[in-house]
Amino acid sequence: MKINRNIPRMFKIWFVIPFVVILIAAAVFTGYAVSYKDVSKGMNIGTDFAGGSIVNIVLGESELSDSEKYDKHLDTVVELLQDDAIAEQIVTYAKEELNQTIDASAVKATVSYSQKSDSGANMTLVVKYDNISKTYDPTNELTKVRNELIVEKLNEIYSAENGYTNVSVTYSNIGATASESLIRTAIISLAISLAIILVYVIVRFELWSGLAAVIALIHDVAIMVALTIVFRIQVNSSFIAAMITIVAYSINNTIVIFDRVRENIKIEKKLNHNAIIDNFEMADKSTKQSMTRTINTTVTTMFAIVIFAILGAATVREFALPVIFGLIAGFYSSVFISPALYALMKNAGDTWKRNRENKATPIFVGQKKKKNA
Repeated sequence: MKINRNIPRMFKIWFVIPFVVILIAAAVFTGYAVSYKDVSKGMNIGTDFAGGSIVNIVLGESELSDSEKYDKHLDTVVELLQDDAIAEQIVTYAKEELNQTIDASAVKATVSYSQKSDSGANMTLVVKYDNISKTYDPTNELTKVRNELIVEKLNEIYSAENGYTNVSVTYSNIGATASESLIRTAIISLAISLAIILVYVIVRFELWSGLAAVIALIHDVAIMVALTIVFRIQVNSSFIAAMITIVAYSINNTIVIFDRVRENIKIEKKLNHNAIIDNFEMADKSTKQSMTRTINTTVTTMFAIVIFAILGAATVREFALPVIFGLIAGFYSSVFISPALYALMKNAGDTWKRNRENKATPIFVGQKKKKNA
């Protein structure tokens, strides 16, 4: 694929597109936060970070061995979590017992995880869902009442009168398994990784390459988070793993391009020792020389992850979809962002260096100072 235009010189266009994506994500975040009257609802935070509840329905192997029956029982739980009558009971309880006004939409829960557990007569449907927000329920009292109402209704559905025997329904409340310490550790790990990458690229190439690479990685993570918000992908501990995976993967394409930049500059200086290097031309030439390789590596990796997302369970998709977003952002940054950033910063650095050298050059008697063209 031949591209006639200089890619890095079109940096204004390339820089605007990620900015627009982030603005859309900010709008979506704000919309959900205002709608639920809860900032934490801006992102689809999973139970790993926000805590949640688990309902266990022991139905036996004969009831859960068929996928259709599994789906039927899961749909029953989902309907109860979104049931208007149960939501209104919680709203009434909050008003009468706690003197608290709460919207019914804030009471309804969303399933974050479901699976079959155990085997034989102990085969169980396990459903994990979010608690009522701490904004309305700091002590989990409303969540406890909601869970009791749901279990009561499930016991009615799976009663002997409806043809079920030896059915057991229980629930438990869980805390945030991925606590603040995990989030803090992930942020520290990411910061250390970026610092090490910066040092490596500076030593291997130069300062401007290192800065461009790190900014591009920050861009990748930002776009990955933004698209996760827009598409309402649930954020659990697997998201942290996906984020670190993308940081490790995205730097490869960028380093390949900067390696070509270094080689092209060496060739140019070898051909002409006094050549004035056009940084935009070097960046553009190197990007186009690496384009086929960049596309091939991204597409082959994307193919595997897409299959992973399509065929995998819900928890697998929570990892695969953010990785897909990160792969797209990584390809974009390595081709359009980092080369342009490198050329811009390199030009600025070269200009500053020339100006400093001109100021440091002494003017002897009888020598006139040259005017700048």
